Amino acid sequence: MSESHVHVPVLLDEVVSFVPDGKIVYLDLTLGRAGHAKAILERIPKGSVFVGVDRDRKALEESEERLKSFTGIQRVYLHSPYAEAFPVIRREGIEKADFILMDIGVSSPQFDTPERGFSYRMDGPLDMRMDNETGRTAEDIVMQYSERQLTEMFRKNAQCPYANLVSRRIVEKRRNRRIDSTLKLVETIKESLPQKELSKKGHPAKQFFLALRYEVNGELGQLERGLEEALDFLSPGGRLAVIAFNFEEDRIVKESFRRHSCPKVVDKFLPQVEDEPKFLELTRKPIVPGREELERNPRAKSAILRVIEKRR
Repeated sequence: MSESHVHVPVLLDEVVSFVPDGKIVYLDLTLGRAGHAKAILERIPKGSVFVGVDRDRKALEESEERLKSFTGIQRVYLHSPYAEAFPVIRREGIEKADFILMDIGVSSPQFDTPERGFSYRMDGPLDMRMDNETGRTAEDIVMQYSERQLTEMFRKNAQCPYANLVSRRIVEKRRNRRIDSTLKLVETIKESLPQKELSKKGHPAKQFFLALRYEVNGELGQLERGLEEALDFLSPGGRLAVIAFNFEEDRIVKESFRRHSCPKVVDKFLPQVEDEPKFLELTRKPIVPGREELERNPRAKSAILRVIEKRR
């Protein structure tokens, strides 16, 4: 793996600090290039069980190679979206986990490989599939969705400004040529936006690429279902740590954690006693990178860590 394709794990020390002591079953549902996993496997004792899950087969293969020295720990690798991985994990004879990590989003190697089509700064095919062996591409969506579908997608997935103008321009341009590369889409987006929007700080295509990536991979639905599956899979005292990278992802995590950790509202006039919530939120205030980490890794800027624990 080239140095440019190394993924620097964000909030690494903070994540490791929440790993329970002793032999554990540890699930990494978004293994990537095993940055967090390597540090955690170095900490947990032999006899522990580790399950690494990822949609990207190349990432999975590279991580398996990177973690091969941990011979005293049972290791299982699964090529799967994380929300669909739990039945397979159970078929491996693993029923509960003591620590589950979800590092949401796209890894640096995926962003930095133009051929994957995630970057709005480098030219490449308009792909954006996390699992590039199956499913529709971003090009398929851009070329096939109606103007209304595109507008709804941009607004719903990422609150994109001027979604209607961009969608209209996409439909106009694709009549004459395919929008089949990342920079062709960037050009189309820029042509659609007013000058005041283009003058703002940040790349004008960022939110549109995010919305399209979410659509290609079904990421928000995966997150909602994956959180429920992960919480159900925790053993008593087990912990789920989730790293999100934008407001929409963090909103889903926050609402899920609050829903499971806050007492339910009951009718005060009825003689009923409400049990304590089954979960305890360990990070009522989310953890974000400090200045030292941001100096080492500017890409950590938007990272948000939340951790919840299942009560004993």
